[in-house]
Amino acid sequence: MRIKDYVAIDLETTGISVSKDKIIEVGLIKVINSHIEEMFSCIINPNMPVSTKILNLTGIDENEIKTARYIQDVIGDIVEFCDGFDLIGHNTIFDYSFIKKEANNAGLNFEKRGIDTYKLCKKILPPYIQKNLTDACAYFGIERKNMHRAFSDAYFTHMLYQEILTNFKELEIISEIMKVKLKKNVPIRKRTKEDLQKLLKCHRIVCKVNVDLLSESEARRMIDKIKAGNSDFAYKA
Repeated sequence: MRIKDYVAIDLETTGISVSKDKIIEVGLIKVINSHIEEMFSCIINPNMPVSTKILNLTGIDENEIKTARYIQDVIGDIVEFCDGFDLIGHNTIFDYSFIKKEANNAGLNFEKRGIDTYKLCKKILPPYIQKNLTDACAYFGIERKNMHRAFSDAYFTHMLYQEILTNFKELEIISEIMKVKLKKNVPIRKRTKEDLQKLLKCHRIVCKVNVDLLSESEARRMIDKIKAGNSDFAYKA
C-alpha cells in the first residue's frame, strides 16, 4: 500500500515530557497525491518558561513566544487541518501525543493513524547509518536546513518519505493506529488559584504566565516553587 495523501507533522516543545512540557511551535504540511497542497505554521505561547537551551536549539526568539497565541486559541485549527488525513513524522508518536493532549483538553476528538519515517528508516537503511532526520535525509542526498524549526522539519520529513516511496517500491507501508495514555487534565481550582495569588502578592512576584490557563497540577507546582524560593516563572515587582 502506497500512502500518498497525508499531513507531515513536526513540533517544537519545551521538553520531552508530554505531561509536563508544552508546544512552542507547530509545522504541518498537507500532501495530496505526493504534492504539497496546504501548509500551517505557528509559534505558540506555552504559558510556562522556555529554557535557554531550547531557545538556542530552535532559534526561536523569546519575544516571538511572548506575543504568540496560546494553544487553546489554535488547537481547533490544527485538528481541522489534519481532519481526514494520516500523520507522517519522524517519531510520529511524540508529535501526536502533544497534539492529542491539547485536543483532549479542549474537548476535541483527535484519533489518528500514522506513519513513522524513523521506523521505516530502521527497516531500510544500512546499520552504519544513523536514523535521525539529518542523517536519513543525507543518505538520500537531501541537505536538511533550518534544523529544529517545526515547519522545516515537517518539510524534510515529507521529502524523506517521498524518497522512500521512490527508492523502495516493494516496501509495504501501512499506517498504524496511534495510541497514547494521557493523564486527565484538571483546570486550576478556585481555592488553588486563590492560594497562588495570595503567595504571589505576599512575595511581591509578578507572574509571567496566565494563571487562568494553568492546570491544577501546574498551579500546585508553582506554589511549591514559590515556597522553595524558586520563581523562574516570574520576576520581582
